[in-house]
Amino acid sequence: MTYRSFRLQEDWSEFRCMTHEAKHNFFDRRIQDIANKKACPWDLAAWVKQRQLLSYEAISFQGQPCNNVDSLWGALDSTYNAANGRPVDLSVLDAVPSLPVWEWKPFSMLELTQALHACSSMSAPGPDNVTWGMLKHLSANPRIACLFLGIVEACIQVGHWPAHFKESLLVIIPKPGKASYSTPKLFRPIVLLNMLGKLVEKMLSCCMQFDGVHHGAFQPNQFRGISQHSTEDAGVFLTHLI
Repeated sequence: MTYRSFRLQEDWSEFRCMTHEAKHNFFDRRIQDIANKKACPWDLAAWVKQRQLLSYEAISFQGQPCNNVDSLWGALDSTYNAANGRPVDLSVLDAVPSLPVWEWKPFSMLELTQALHACSSMSAPGPDNVTWGMLKHLSANPRIACLFLGIVEACIQVGHWPAHFKESLLVIIPKPGKASYSTPKLFRPIVLLNMLGKLVEKMLSCCMQFDGVHHGAFQPNQFRGISQHSTEDAGVFLTHLI
């Protein structure tokens, strides 16, 4: 009010200083409140907040529009869990010869580093709000990396998968480039797991894949999801069939 009355530069400078101080005090109290009561400082980051959804037309399922949460959940569940409950014939595994059991070899620090290096720091975090970038930063410390390896080896030796690794967050996102989004099949569900559990799974997957290829457990012409099987290999096999 003083600046509006007299229009002095000193009053304007004092007003700006008071405004900055009030902002700093407010945000300091906000940070302390979240850090002390919730123990989740990352709640202040923009990527953990709810995003504004784009406007789409109502989803229809079996000729009926999904106008509430219950009907929408029923449509999505019926679409993505259509194979749930179907019997599985495991007799096809009887023809696979059994291999002798070999001793488990502990993971090395190189395997942990390689598994983290292949992960994108831009990936969305899971329920724990921990990103790959945080794990990479923590793993740069040798003591913390040894603790990670200790957790992995303990899970394998004891044969226990912690409940923390099983927690997941299901997110349904629209497939890009579609003219209409009126059916559930035009959306893609993705599951976000806790990052430390995903890291253990990546290390196990790489190890099992290496041993599977070495001992011939995979079909030679299987290309999807197998390392060292590139698009060129698939093209050579397709050319051979033709």
